Amino acid sequence: FGALNAQSQTTAPIQDQTLAQTPAAQPAAPDASNPAKDFIRQTFLANEFGIAAAQVAIAKAQSPATKAAAQSVLNDGMKVRQDMITAIQGSTSDMHFDQSWDADYKARLADLQTAADADFDQKFAATEGQILTQAASAASAYAATGGDAAVKTFAAGAQPIFQADAAKLA
Repeated sequence: FGALNAQSQTTAPIQDQTLAQTPAAQPAAPDASNPAKDFIRQTFLANEFGIAAAQVAIAKAQSPATKAAAQSVLNDGMKVRQDMITAIQGSTSDMHFDQSWDADYKARLADLQTAADADFDQKFAATEGQILTQAASAASAYAATGGDAAVKTFAAGAQPIFQADAAKLA
């Protein structure tokens, strides 16, 4: 991924680097038999949404503070993506999963893309703040109880990043 220019940045899916994608026509349900995979999938979706939402915010935000928070979310999202790849490579669990966004993530991004300029900053902070808070909670839970050592280490490192970015949007 190298150095990234946030103004013209696009994101490449992780499967291009490490994962084989399952058929996109059927979104993957939580896998109770593989909590590491379920955690990684949910974190992947939340993180990729955060990257996409931050890119929109950098372009549309009205306040310098929101633009700065969005840049932080983007930078941290790219770091979390790389750390996730490392965790997947070191995992002892099957990590093949559908990387397609569900209807909720698609609708949330569409809402941000079409939000009126006057409403954008508040909408971005509320939407991304909620997703980051949920991601921090999931990471904290997996770090405390997870069984896959590589994923557990990733979760422990991702949790404070998600929490700090959520606090910037509060």
